[in-house]
Amino acid sequence: MNKIVSSKLIDQMGFSEREIARRLHLLNFTSEDSDVIKKAISFIEDSTPKIIEAYYEYQLNDPEMAAIIGDVDTLMRLKGYMARYIKSLFSGVYDEDYVNTRLRVGKVHKRLDVRPKIYIKSFSKLQSLLETEIEDSCFVEDAEVIKRSLHKILLFDAELVFDAYVETYLTEMQSATMEVEKYASGVGIKIDNMFNRLYERSQKDNLTGLHNRRSLYDFLKRESKVAKRHSLSFVLVYMDLNGFKAINDLHGHQVGDTVLTQVGKSMLSCMRAVDIAARYGGDEFCLILPRTSLEEAELALKRLTTDFDEKCGYPVTFSMGVVQVGPTEFEEPEELIKIADLLMYEAKQQAHVDGEHHWYFEGKKDSPKNK
Repeated sequence: MNKIVSSKLIDQMGFSEREIARRLHLLNFTSEDSDVIKKAISFIEDSTPKIIEAYYEYQLNDPEMAAIIGDVDTLMRLKGYMARYIKSLFSGVYDEDYVNTRLRVGKVHKRLDVRPKIYIKSFSKLQSLLETEIEDSCFVEDAEVIKRSLHKILLFDAELVFDAYVETYLTEMQSATMEVEKYASGVGIKIDNMFNRLYERSQKDNLTGLHNRRSLYDFLKRESKVAKRHSLSFVLVYMDLNGFKAINDLHGHQVGDTVLTQVGKSMLSCMRAVDIAARYGGDEFCLILPRTSLEEAELALKRLTTDFDEKCGYPVTFSMGVVQVGPTEFEEPEELIKIADLLMYEAKQQAHVDGEHHWYFEGKKDSPKNK
Protein backbone atom coordinates (compact mmCIF):
# COMPACT_ATOMS: atom_id res chain seq x y z
CA MET A 1 0.00 0.00 0.00
CA ASN A 2 2.81 2.41 0.87
CA LYS A 3 4.43 1.71 -2.49
CA ILE A 4 1.24 2.75 -4.31
CA VAL A 5 0.98 5.97 -2.33
CA SER A 6 4.63 6.79 -2.98
CA SER A 7 4.27 6.13 -6.70
CA LYS A 8 1.32 8.47 -6.90
CA LEU A 9 3.33 11.14 -5.10
CA ILE A 10 6.38 10.80 -7.35
CA ASP A 11 4.16 10.86 -10.46
CA GLN A 12 2.22 13.85 -9.21
CA MET A 13 5.40 15.81 -8.63
CA GLY A 14 6.92 14.84 -11.98
CA PHE A 15 9.93 12.96 -10.66
CA SER A 16 10.52 10.66 -13.60
CA GLU A 17 13.87 9.05 -14.29
CA ARG A 18 14.55 11.97 -16.64
CA GLU A 19 13.81 14.57 -13.96
CA ILE A 20 16.04 12.79 -11.43
CA ALA A 21 18.92 12.70 -13.89
CA ARG A 22 18.33 16.35 -14.72
CA ARG A 23 18.49 17.41 -11.08
CA LEU A 24 21.66 15.46 -10.42
CA HIS A 25 23.19 17.05 -13.52
CA LEU A 26 22.37 20.55 -12.26
CA LEU A 27 24.38 19.74 -9.14
CA ASN A 28 27.22 18.39 -11.31
CA PHE A 29 26.73 15.00 -9.65
CA THR A 30 28.19 12.31 -11.91
CA SER A 31 28.75 8.55 -11.86
CA GLU A 32 32.23 9.30 -10.53
CA ASP A 33 30.63 10.94 -7.50
CA SER A 34 28.49 7.83 -6.95
CA ASP A 35 31.59 5.63 -7.06
CA VAL A 36 33.41 7.89 -4.62
CA ILE A 37 30.55 7.78 -2.12
CA LYS A 38 30.22 3.98 -2.37
CA LYS A 39 33.87 3.61 -1.38
CA ALA A 40 33.06 5.18 2.00
CA ILE A 41 30.27 2.73 2.87
CA SER A 42 32.47 0.26 4.79
CA PHE A 43 33.72 2.59 7.47
CA ILE A 44 30.47 4.60 7.59
CA GLU A 45 28.51 1.39 8.32
CA ASP A 46 30.76 0.63 11.27
CA SER A 47 30.34 4.17 12.60
CA THR A 48 26.59 4.55 11.97
CA PRO A 49 25.45 3.75 15.57
CA LYS A 50 27.90 6.35 16.95
CA ILE A 51 26.75 8.95 14.41
CA ILE A 52 23.07 8.32 15.20
CA GLU A 53 23.57 8.64 18.96
CA ALA A 54 25.45 11.92 18.54
CA TYR A 55 22.79 13.21 16.15
CA TYR A 56 19.84 12.53 18.45
CA GLU A 57 21.70 13.75 21.51
CA TYR A 58 21.97 17.04 19.63
CA GLN A 59 18.27 16.91 18.71
CA LEU A 60 17.10 16.26 22.25
CA ASN A 61 19.10 19.19 23.56
CA ASP A 62 16.95 21.44 21.36
CA PRO A 63 13.62 22.02 23.20
CA GLU A 64 11.70 22.53 19.94
CA MET A 65 12.97 19.30 18.41
CA ALA A 66 12.60 17.39 21.66
CA ALA A 67 8.91 18.39 21.75
CA ILE A 68 8.42 17.09 18.18
CA ILE A 69 10.16 13.79 18.92
CA GLY A 70 8.01 13.33 22.00
CA ASP A 71 8.43 9.85 23.49
CA VAL A 72 10.96 7.01 23.60
CA ASP A 73 9.09 4.84 21.06
CA THR A 74 9.15 7.65 18.51
CA LEU A 75 12.84 8.20 19.18
CA MET A 76 13.61 4.52 18.54
CA ARG A 77 11.67 4.58 15.25
CA LEU A 78 13.55 7.70 14.18
CA LYS A 79 16.88 6.07 14.96
CA GLY A 80 15.91 3.07 12.85
CA TYR A 81 14.93 5.33 9.97
CA MET A 82 18.21 7.26 10.26
CA ALA A 83 20.21 4.04 10.07
CA ARG A 84 18.42 3.08 6.86
CA TYR A 85 18.86 6.57 5.43
CA ILE A 86 22.61 6.63 6.04
CA LYS A 87 22.93 3.20 4.39
CA SER A 88 21.00 4.37 1.31
CA LEU A 89 22.90 7.65 1.24
CA PHE A 90 26.19 5.80 0.75
CA SER A 91 24.78 3.13 -1.57
CA GLY A 92 25.57 5.17 -4.68
CA VAL A 93 22.10 4.43 -6.10
CA TYR A 94 19.81 7.44 -6.38
CA ASP A 95 16.83 6.12 -8.30
CA GLU A 96 13.05 6.50 -8.06
CA ASP A 97 12.86 4.41 -4.87
CA TYR A 98 15.44 6.65 -3.25
CA VAL A 99 13.57 9.77 -4.37
CA ASN A 100 10.27 8.32 -3.13
CA THR A 101 11.70 8.04 0.36
CA ARG A 102 12.97 11.62 0.42
CA LEU A 103 9.67 13.00 -0.87
CA ARG A 104 7.78 11.12 1.83
CA VAL A 105 10.09 12.66 4.44
CA GLY A 106 9.13 16.11 3.16
CA LYS A 107 5.41 15.32 3.47
CA VAL A 108 5.89 14.01 7.01
CA HIS A 109 7.85 17.12 7.99
CA LYS A 110 4.99 19.32 6.79
CA ARG A 111 2.41 17.22 8.62
CA LEU A 112 4.43 17.40 11.86
CA ASP A 113 5.06 21.13 11.32
CA VAL A 114 8.84 20.73 11.24
CA ARG A 115 9.60 24.12 9.80
CA PRO A 116 12.36 24.52 7.18
CA LYS A 117 14.74 26.31 9.54
CA ILE A 118 14.57 23.40 11.98
CA TYR A 119 15.15 20.87 9.22
CA ILE A 120 18.17 22.78 7.88
CA LYS A 121 19.66 23.02 11.35
CA SER A 122 19.30 19.27 11.90
CA PHE A 123 20.46 18.39 8.39
CA SER A 124 23.56 20.55 8.83
CA LYS A 125 24.39 18.67 12.02
CA LEU A 126 24.11 15.31 10.27
CA GLN A 127 26.42 16.50 7.48
CA SER A 128 28.93 17.70 10.07
CA LEU A 129 28.91 14.32 11.85
CA LEU A 130 29.35 12.41 8.58
CA GLU A 131 32.19 14.66 7.44
CA THR A 132 33.98 14.28 10.78
CA GLU A 133 33.82 10.50 10.47
CA ILE A 134 35.12 10.67 6.89
CA GLU A 135 38.01 12.89 7.98
CA ASP A 136 38.90 10.50 10.81
CA SER A 137 38.82 7.43 8.55
CA CYS A 138 40.55 8.58 5.34
CA PHE A 139 43.68 10.20 4.06
CA VAL A 140 43.22 13.94 3.71
CA GLU A 141 43.05 13.87 -0.10
CA ASP A 142 40.49 11.06 -0.16
CA ALA A 143 38.42 12.70 2.56
CA GLU A 144 38.12 15.94 0.60
CA VAL A 145 36.96 14.12 -2.53
CA ILE A 146 34.35 12.12 -0.61
CA LYS A 147 33.07 15.20 1.21
CA ARG A 148 32.59 17.09 -2.05
CA SER A 149 30.55 14.26 -3.54
CA LEU A 150 28.59 13.82 -0.31
CA HIS A 151 27.78 17.53 -0.23
CA LYS A 152 26.19 17.30 -3.71
CA ILE A 153 23.92 14.39 -2.85
CA LEU A 154 22.91 15.98 0.44
CA LEU A 155 21.86 19.08 -1.50
CA PHE A 156 19.87 16.81 -3.81
CA ASP A 157 18.14 15.28 -0.78
CA ALA A 158 17.36 18.64 0.79
CA GLU A 159 15.79 19.85 -2.48
CA LEU A 160 13.53 16.79 -2.58
CA VAL A 161 12.40 17.26 1.00
CA PHE A 162 11.58 20.92 0.46
CA ASP A 163 9.80 20.20 -2.83
CA ALA A 164 7.52 17.72 -1.08
CA TYR A 165 7.04 20.14 1.82
CA VAL A 166 5.94 22.89 -0.57
CA GLU A 167 3.80 20.48 -2.62
CA THR A 168 1.94 19.43 0.53
CA TYR A 169 1.43 23.07 1.45
CA LEU A 170 0.07 23.85 -2.03
CA THR A 171 -2.27 20.84 -1.87
CA GLU A 172 -3.68 22.16 1.39
CA MET A 173 -4.10 25.57 -0.22
CA GLN A 174 -5.89 24.00 -3.19
CA SER A 175 -8.29 22.21 -0.86
CA ALA A 176 -9.00 25.44 0.95
CA THR A 177 -9.47 27.25 -2.37
CA MET A 178 -11.96 24.61 -3.53
CA GLU A 179 -13.97 25.14 -0.37
CA VAL A 180 -13.99 28.90 -0.97
CA GLU A 181 -15.01 28.39 -4.60
CA LYS A 182 -17.77 26.01 -3.56
CA TYR A 183 -19.09 28.53 -1.07
CA ALA A 184 -18.75 31.43 -3.53
CA SER A 185 -20.63 29.48 -6.20
CA GLY A 186 -23.43 28.83 -3.73
CA VAL A 187 -23.91 32.53 -3.09
CA GLY A 188 -23.52 33.55 -6.76
CA ILE A 189 -19.94 34.86 -6.66
CA LYS A 190 -17.68 33.84 -9.56
CA ILE A 191 -14.08 33.06 -8.69
CA ASP A 192 -11.38 31.93 -11.14
CA ASN A 193 -10.78 28.25 -10.68
CA MET A 194 -7.39 27.67 -9.14
CA PHE A 195 -6.70 24.64 -11.30
CA ASN A 196 -7.30 26.66 -14.46
CA ARG A 197 -4.70 29.16 -13.31
CA LEU A 198 -2.25 26.35 -12.57
CA TYR A 199 -2.94 24.87 -16.00
CA GLU A 200 -2.20 28.20 -17.71
CA ARG A 201 1.11 28.36 -15.91
CA SER A 202 2.04 24.85 -17.03
CA GLN A 203 5.51 24.37 -18.36
CA LYS A 204 4.51 21.73 -20.92
CA ASP A 205 3.16 21.84 -24.47
CA ASN A 206 -0.20 20.08 -24.52
CA LEU A 207 0.13 18.41 -27.91
CA THR A 208 3.66 17.00 -27.80
CA GLY A 209 4.29 16.71 -24.07
CA LEU A 210 7.55 18.63 -24.53
CA HIS A 211 8.54 21.73 -22.60
CA ASN A 212 7.11 24.97 -23.96
CA ARG A 213 8.86 28.17 -24.99
CA ARG A 214 8.65 29.77 -21.55
CA SER A 215 10.28 26.83 -19.80
CA LEU A 216 12.90 26.55 -22.57
CA TYR A 217 14.24 29.98 -21.67
CA ASP A 218 14.29 29.01 -18.01
CA PHE A 219 16.29 25.89 -18.83
CA LEU A 220 18.70 27.84 -21.02
CA LYS A 221 19.43 30.27 -18.19
CA ARG A 222 19.86 27.43 -15.72
CA GLU A 223 22.08 25.38 -18.03
CA SER A 224 24.28 28.38 -18.73
CA LYS A 225 24.80 28.89 -14.99
CA VAL A 226 25.68 25.23 -14.46
CA ALA A 227 28.06 25.14 -17.43
CA LYS A 228 29.73 28.40 -16.40
CA ARG A 229 30.12 27.28 -12.79
CA HIS A 230 31.77 23.99 -13.73
CA SER A 231 33.56 25.07 -16.95
CA LEU A 232 31.39 22.81 -19.11
CA SER A 233 29.85 23.18 -22.55
CA PHE A 234 26.40 22.41 -23.89
CA VAL A 235 24.75 22.45 -27.30
CA LEU A 236 21.57 24.23 -28.39
CA VAL A 237 19.73 22.91 -31.46
CA TYR A 238 17.01 24.99 -33.13
CA MET A 239 14.96 23.02 -35.65
CA ASP A 240 12.17 23.64 -38.13
CA LEU A 241 10.15 21.10 -40.13
CA ASN A 242 10.39 21.01 -43.93
CA GLY A 243 7.23 20.03 -45.82
CA PHE A 244 4.96 20.43 -42.82
CA LYS A 245 2.70 23.10 -44.36
CA ALA A 246 2.07 20.87 -47.36
CA ILE A 247 1.04 18.02 -45.04
CA ASN A 248 -1.42 20.32 -43.27
CA ASP A 249 -2.84 21.63 -46.56
CA LEU A 250 -3.14 18.20 -48.17
CA HIS A 251 -4.20 16.00 -45.25
CA GLY A 252 -5.60 18.44 -42.70
CA HIS A 253 -4.54 19.67 -39.27
CA GLN A 254 -5.29 16.38 -37.55
CA VAL A 255 -2.58 14.67 -39.57
CA GLY A 256 -0.35 17.69 -38.98
CA ASP A 257 -0.84 17.21 -35.23
CA THR A 258 0.10 13.55 -35.64
CA VAL A 259 3.38 14.61 -37.27
CA LEU A 260 4.12 17.10 -34.48
CA THR A 261 3.34 14.46 -31.88
CA GLN A 262 5.78 12.07 -33.55
CA VAL A 263 8.47 14.76 -33.46
CA GLY A 264 7.98 14.92 -29.70
CA LYS A 265 8.08 11.14 -29.32
CA SER A 266 11.24 10.83 -31.39
CA MET A 267 12.95 13.61 -29.47
CA LEU A 268 12.12 12.05 -26.11
CA SER A 269 13.00 8.50 -27.13
CA CYS A 270 16.35 9.37 -28.73
CA MET A 271 17.66 11.87 -26.20
CA ARG A 272 19.42 11.25 -22.89
CA ALA A 273 17.65 11.75 -19.59
CA VAL A 274 19.47 15.06 -18.96
CA ASP A 275 18.61 16.54 -22.38
CA ILE A 276 15.81 19.10 -22.68
CA ALA A 277 13.37 18.88 -25.58
CA ALA A 278 10.99 21.79 -26.20
CA ARG A 279 8.40 22.92 -28.71
CA TYR A 280 9.29 26.51 -29.48
CA GLY A 281 6.06 27.16 -31.36
CA GLY A 282 4.23 25.91 -34.47
CA ASP A 283 6.57 23.46 -36.20
CA GLU A 284 9.71 24.78 -34.50
CA PHE A 285 11.51 22.79 -31.79
CA CYS A 286 14.62 23.12 -29.66
CA LEU A 287 17.02 20.76 -27.90
CA ILE A 288 19.45 21.51 -25.06
CA LEU A 289 22.21 18.89 -24.84
CA PRO A 290 24.30 19.33 -21.65
CA ARG A 291 27.95 18.26 -21.47
CA THR A 292 28.01 17.80 -25.23
CA SER A 293 30.41 18.74 -28.04
CA LEU A 294 29.37 19.45 -31.64
CA GLU A 295 30.65 16.03 -32.71
CA GLU A 296 28.54 14.28 -30.06
CA ALA A 297 25.55 16.43 -30.98
CA GLU A 298 25.79 15.28 -34.59
CA LEU A 299 25.47 11.64 -33.50
CA ALA A 300 22.39 12.53 -31.45
CA LEU A 301 20.79 14.32 -34.41
CA LYS A 302 21.40 11.31 -36.65
CA ARG A 303 19.62 9.10 -34.11
CA LEU A 304 16.72 11.55 -34.00
CA THR A 305 16.25 11.86 -37.76
CA THR A 306 16.58 8.10 -38.30
CA ASP A 307 13.92 7.38 -35.66
CA PHE A 308 11.61 10.04 -37.08
CA ASP A 309 11.98 8.75 -40.65
CA GLU A 310 11.11 5.23 -39.54
CA LYS A 311 8.00 6.23 -37.60
CA CYS A 312 6.51 9.34 -39.23
CA GLY A 313 5.26 8.02 -42.57
CA TYR A 314 5.04 11.48 -44.17
CA PRO A 315 7.62 13.38 -46.29
CA VAL A 316 8.74 15.72 -43.52
CA THR A 317 12.38 16.53 -42.72
CA PHE A 318 14.34 18.72 -40.29
CA SER A 319 16.38 21.88 -40.84
CA MET A 320 18.55 22.57 -37.80
CA GLY A 321 20.91 25.21 -36.48
CA VAL A 322 23.44 23.91 -33.95
CA VAL A 323 25.37 26.10 -31.47
CA GLN A 324 27.91 25.04 -28.84
CA VAL A 325 27.86 27.18 -25.69
CA GLY A 326 30.84 27.32 -23.30
CA PRO A 327 33.08 26.36 -21.72
CA THR A 328 34.44 29.95 -21.78
CA GLU A 329 31.90 32.08 -23.67
CA PHE A 330 28.21 32.27 -22.76
CA GLU A 331 25.61 34.34 -24.61
CA GLU A 332 22.22 35.29 -23.23
CA PRO A 333 19.36 32.87 -24.08
CA GLU A 334 17.77 35.31 -26.54
CA GLU A 335 21.07 35.69 -28.39
CA LEU A 336 21.62 31.91 -28.47
CA ILE A 337 18.19 31.36 -30.02
CA LYS A 338 18.90 34.07 -32.58
CA ILE A 339 22.24 32.50 -33.60
CA ALA A 340 20.75 29.01 -33.85
CA ASP A 341 17.77 30.35 -35.81
CA LEU A 342 20.04 31.97 -38.40
CA LEU A 343 21.97 28.70 -38.81
CA MET A 344 18.70 26.83 -39.17
CA TYR A 345 17.65 29.22 -41.93
CA GLU A 346 20.85 28.46 -43.85
CA ALA A 347 20.20 24.72 -43.50
CA LYS A 348 16.67 25.25 -44.78
CA GLN A 349 17.96 26.79 -48.00
CA GLN A 350 19.72 23.52 -48.78
CA ALA A 351 16.66 21.50 -47.70
CA HIS A 352 14.56 23.41 -50.26
CA VAL A 353 16.88 22.03 -52.94
CA ASP A 354 16.90 18.32 -52.05
CA GLY A 355 14.24 17.86 -49.33
CA GLU A 356 16.67 16.07 -47.01
CA HIS A 357 17.54 16.58 -43.34
CA HIS A 358 20.20 19.26 -42.91
CA TRP A 359 21.94 20.82 -39.95
CA TYR A 360 24.43 23.67 -39.90
CA PHE A 361 26.92 24.10 -37.07
CA GLU A 362 28.20 27.43 -35.90
CA GLY A 363 31.38 28.07 -37.84
CA LYS A 364 30.76 25.04 -40.08
CA LYS A 365 28.81 25.70 -43.25
CA ASP A 366 28.72 22.25 -44.83
CA SER A 367 25.51 20.38 -44.19
CA PRO A 368 25.76 16.76 -43.03
CA LYS A 369 22.84 14.62 -44.07
CA ASN A 370 21.19 11.80 -42.24
CA LYS A 371 21.51 9.47 -45.21
